[in-house]
Amino acid sequence: MAITSTKLVDDDFKIVVNANGVGSEEDQKIVDVEASNNASSAPKVSIANLQYEILGTGEVTLFFEKRGSIDTTKQLIISGRGNYGLKPDEIKIEDTIGNIFLTSDSNVTKYNIVLETHKESGYTN
Repeated sequence: MAITSTKLVDDDFKIVVNANGVGSEEDQKIVDVEASNNASSAPKVSIANLQYEILGTGEVTLFFEKRGSIDTTKQLIISGRGNYGLKPDEIKIEDTIGNIFLTSDSNVTKYNIVLETHKESGYTN
C-alpha cells in the first residue's frame, strides 16, 4: 500500500495536508512547495503543527528537501500518538527550502498525520 496524501488547505498563509499509510515507505513527498498556491522563487515553509497517530512500534520521520537533496539536520521523528508544535518548549522547524518528505520504518503498521506548514517566504500574495 502506498502513502495517501491529501492537501486540505493551501491559502496565503499555510498548507495543511493529511497523510496516511503503512510501514516500509521511503522518501514519500507529502508537501510540494513548488506546486503550492502563489509559490514564486525558492519557497520556504516551516512546520507549525503536527497531529499524529503511529500504530505499531516503529517510527515515522519527516524531513525536508533542500535544493534537491535531503536535509538531515532538520528532521522530525515521531512515534505513538501526539502532537508537535503547540508546546512552548518545542522549536519551530524552519529556514528550509524545499518539499517535505516522509519515511516510515517496517515496524509501523499504520499511520495518520495532519501536518500544518506556514509559508515563510518565496510566495506572492
